[in-house]
Amino acid sequence: MRYAVAILMFLFAASSLLADQSDSVNVSVTPTISLALDYDLQFRAAYYSNIDYTSAKRKSVDIFSQYLNLNVIGKFDKRIEMSAKIASYGFSGKYDNAFAMPYEDEDKDFSFFLETAFLKFKTEKDFPLPYTIYIGKQEFHYGSGLVVDSDNTGLLGAEATVELSKFLTIDMFASKVPNENFSFYGVNFNFDSLIEFTICQERNNSGFLYKKGLSTKDLADNSNNSNKIEYDNKTFYDLRIASEGKKYGYAVEAAQQKGRLSKDTAEKVDYDAYMLSLNGAWHGEILKKDADANILFTYSGAKGENCFSPTFAKRYNGLQRIGYGTLFAANTTDSFVVIPNGYYGINTLGFSFGICPFNAVGAGIAYFLFSASDAPADAGDTGFAKIYGAKADLGKEFDFFVKYKYKHYFDVIFDFAFYTPPSKADKVFANTDSSYLFQVGIISRF
Repeated sequence: MRYAVAILMFLFAASSLLADQSDSVNVSVTPTISLALDYDLQFRAAYYSNIDYTSAKRKSVDIFSQYLNLNVIGKFDKRIEMSAKIASYGFSGKYDNAFAMPYEDEDKDFSFFLETAFLKFKTEKDFPLPYTIYIGKQEFHYGSGLVVDSDNTGLLGAEATVELSKFLTIDMFASKVPNENFSFYGVNFNFDSLIEFTICQERNNSGFLYKKGLSTKDLADNSNNSNKIEYDNKTFYDLRIASEGKKYGYAVEAAQQKGRLSKDTAEKVDYDAYMLSLNGAWHGEILKKDADANILFTYSGAKGENCFSPTFAKRYNGLQRIGYGTLFAANTTDSFVVIPNGYYGINTLGFSFGICPFNAVGAGIAYFLFSASDAPADAGDTGFAKIYGAKADLGKEFDFFVKYKYKHYFDVIFDFAFYTPPSKADKVFANTDSSYLFQVGIISRF
């Protein structure tokens, strides 16, 4: 499939050159250049009471963190546009490996790096087969981000979007992970913004596993070769059906993972795992105040290392780990909170409700139940999660937030999250103390 993608991109690039030559012969073009600058600054102060359940000692962390990006967009004419985003992030205060994120200069806080830098070329509106080509370091995102998302750090590559009809668009993309022999490519079919079908492949020949979307190359436990591999190749088939109305919305997504993991120890794992995600949303008024509610269910199949584990799933936003639950921050594969080895496939059942009691102030609550599709023998009872086939309980979380919004330019957010680990997993969890998070965040954009 990767060769087909490369050939198609070459053909589209060649056709664009031919179109440009035709324009130069028949039309005298005077370039119209414009420049735009976007600014986004995010700051947060946070205190975590306990984040590592592989340690018997309660591990508290308090930090300040900041994320800044400057996005420069240059438009040469109606067809050509260049975008470059310069970003910086950093932590002050206590630091822990749990806060590692997939950004350049990980060991140099507050240094600047090039988050994205790409050239966009599109055809004229009346072109028989409209297409857009993106070349350079860019963001990739498809579906709900459960399989493909760049986590606010671009990947160097190319993407071609072709409008076959009013109702069908095809995206083809190919990229490489920086400093690694790791290729990532695929194709996405979008039917009238209602149905998306994505096929993509990961070919990890870097020699090391990826965990939480990060290479294990520099981890301290590599001395026992547990993270060294020959290759880790995965193919994903992802189908998403979604609709967002003024009052109701829904999203149904199902994905399958195929492929093989070959370790240096000659051990091989044949992938045959799947994921299911269901979301429902309501928007309306309560006592003449804007309100919304959401329900969520995800299931991730797993039998040991034969688990649904996309490397490029949505996990980070440039400031912190994000996911289901402000503190636990789970996706279908892993979580921010460090849990013991042997748990595979994270399932989530959740509910959230928010209301705006005043024009610029909003508040809300959320509740999540977590479980695992595979777990150690001593992990304890599954509880309610046994209804949908889970093997172990992974705890629960309650969230509360208050948000002040000044127009489009300035937000202040207060978060409180309380995570309770599974009490019957005391033989696996090194400690079973609850964890809480206090967090204040400020977001400004211009």
